[in-house]
Amino acid sequence: MKYIKFFFRSLIKFLKTVISRCLGYLFVLFFFIFSFWAEGYTWEDFGLDGFSLNPNDYCNLTDVEYTAILRDNIDGKANVEITEYLTFDVHAASRNNTFKEIWRELPEEYVDGLRVTYDVKSVTQILDDGTEVPYKETSKMYWEDEDFTTSSTYRWHHSKGSGSYPDNDESLLIYIPWTYREKMTFKIVYSMNNAALKYNDCSELYLSLYSGNTITKLKSYKAQILIPNSIMPSTYKAYTFGTSNSRLPYFESKILNTGYHTFLIDLDKSDLKFNYHNRYLEFCLLAYGKDKHIFTKYAPNNWYTEDNVLEECIAENEYYESQNRKYNTYKSLLLISSIIISALIINNTISKYRKTKEKYNLCEPEFDYEYFRDIPSDLDPIFASELVFMKDPLDENKEKQEEYAAILLSLVRKKYVTITKTGANKEWDKLNTLISLEPISIDISQNTINDNTGAVLEPLTTSERLYLELLERHAKAYNNSITIHTLQNHINNDYQYTNAFVKDIEKKPALENGVMQGYFQDVNYDAPKKELNKKAKTSLTWGIILLILVNVVSYFTPMALSFGAYTILGVICIWKYIYLTSKASNSVLFTQYGANEQAKWYGLYNFLNSDTLINEKEVHDLPLWEKYLIYATAFGISEKVIKAIKVHAVELNIDNSPILNHHCYIHSSNFHTTSRAFGHSIHTSSRGGFSGHGYGGGGRGGGGGGGGH
Repeated sequence: MKYIKFFFRSLIKFLKTVISRCLGYLFVLFFFIFSFWAEGYTWEDFGLDGFSLNPNDYCNLTDVEYTAILRDNIDGKANVEITEYLTFDVHAASRNNTFKEIWRELPEEYVDGLRVTYDVKSVTQILDDGTEVPYKETSKMYWEDEDFTTSSTYRWHHSKGSGSYPDNDESLLIYIPWTYREKMTFKIVYSMNNAALKYNDCSELYLSLYSGNTITKLKSYKAQILIPNSIMPSTYKAYTFGTSNSRLPYFESKILNTGYHTFLIDLDKSDLKFNYHNRYLEFCLLAYGKDKHIFTKYAPNNWYTEDNVLEECIAENEYYESQNRKYNTYKSLLLISSIIISALIINNTISKYRKTKEKYNLCEPEFDYEYFRDIPSDLDPIFASELVFMKDPLDENKEKQEEYAAILLSLVRKKYVTITKTGANKEWDKLNTLISLEPISIDISQNTINDNTGAVLEPLTTSERLYLELLERHAKAYNNSITIHTLQNHINNDYQYTNAFVKDIEKKPALENGVMQGYFQDVNYDAPKKELNKKAKTSLTWGIILLILVNVVSYFTPMALSFGAYTILGVICIWKYIYLTSKASNSVLFTQYGANEQAKWYGLYNFLNSDTLINEKEVHDLPLWEKYLIYATAFGISEKVIKAIKVHAVELNIDNSPILNHHCYIHSSNFHTTSRAFGHSIHTSSRGGFSGHGYGGGGRGGGGGGGGH
């Protein structure tokens, strides 16, 4: 379960990084989106049909009844006369910003040198009771807000567009009474020019019945294509295109409409399913043989009128008609391939880890401790913290915060420094907390460190030595006594030294303690861990690419989502990441002694982080409790020990301890905040930044109390 948690934490961290880098742009974007949403604007206001900024604000064309009659006029235009009944679901988000216009796109295009155009003849609104309300044509296109007045309603305008393909901006605009929420039905009558094309060996009628993003809102579509018997070819091929099936079911009838051969299309919601690449409804009739020009006798010539194109037209139509079947085959093959590749990835991943275990001698502890009550050894606090969490993937590369407080407490316990307030009545905050260095001397003959009375002091650990050197560097200008606030300011401005300090504190404790004291097999103790983590991060990158980028891009292609093929591969890459990360946490080159000691320290962490400590009746040794506090602070769970100390204060006689007594630093409400602020300041300064403020956030162990762990 913790590895799943680790994955989500990694994903959130990745998203936070992206968002933080784009925060300014996102703020502006969200501001405008919210503004437009509140006002009820839609994407159509910006030329992006079919999308709404507000889900409660839309005007969808839901039902269409389409009738087209083919003509072969002597004037040289092969016209199709079209009558449509269009039903719009008008749903404004706000009464203050109602819909004032609706439109029907009229797809224009150049085909073999001839431009398909339209002539709109009439627009009539059909009321619920059947009453017909004719609209008047206007030569003006209403655009600005001030154009929309009561006198502009009940009008229509045919926008011819730019006249240059591929702008595709010819449309019929209908200016309606200001409508809040209503279903409106319109009857429009128009003709389509140059829909029929003449070639040397055939003729083609091509009708674009409907297209565009708004097609996905259709609930029903009924179409009748009527061809007069007098110009109906005896040999022909009919094709339909569109929807996720790549073709539309249709019926033919010679008796449905007297005097006409009828092609009937009747689609309901179950038929109107679309992929992104086939959001259209189209019809094609190809005439050939003896009456190949029966409906294009008067059609104008095009670029290929003298050419034989029948075989090419048939091949092209059959290609589009079979496109979905072909890509379904491709998608099925890709799905099968993804399953096979996924199985290979799983097998290869497990095999690679087995080879890693064979390559390295990975020692396991001889005994696992649920709780370990004693301090295993007088270990460096930072190295003890690293040792405890070395096998925990949730805490890899965690920024040190309270570890510095643990070192400071250890220096106080060992009597190298003291912590006092600048005034008895002041609060323990960074302005008033004073760190004073005690005078010490080194006895070279005895190889000891002594205080001013000559008493021998406990030796310093690696991190304690580095921290004391940091204090000495900045406190010497203040007579060896400096407040945390002043120290923090010095650290913020001493980039070079602070950066070197952080690098030393991150490497030297592990090397000097771990290698020299026999915890690790060699200096490259984390080599297998790094190797596995590198592979895991690469796998995570591919998983995110497949799940997000590849899926999004492929959605706009005929391959679409490929029946989940990319998702399967992405999920397997995420599994590989979780698997390798979990295995990496156990891939540290411990010696057998190191593995055993790590288990003891982790048992101590469990003991200090449990409720067992507060109920402890047997442990009354004051020095032991001092060490409990120091190591618990390094582990990020100091509140647990502080709470237990308060419960056992009397029996422990804590007033005899420089770090546990009732009036010391750890009992202040600012202890955790100041500790984290100081630790964060050190790391921020080491990267060349500045941090002079408190730092929020939690420790890694859990627990309760005012510190927020």
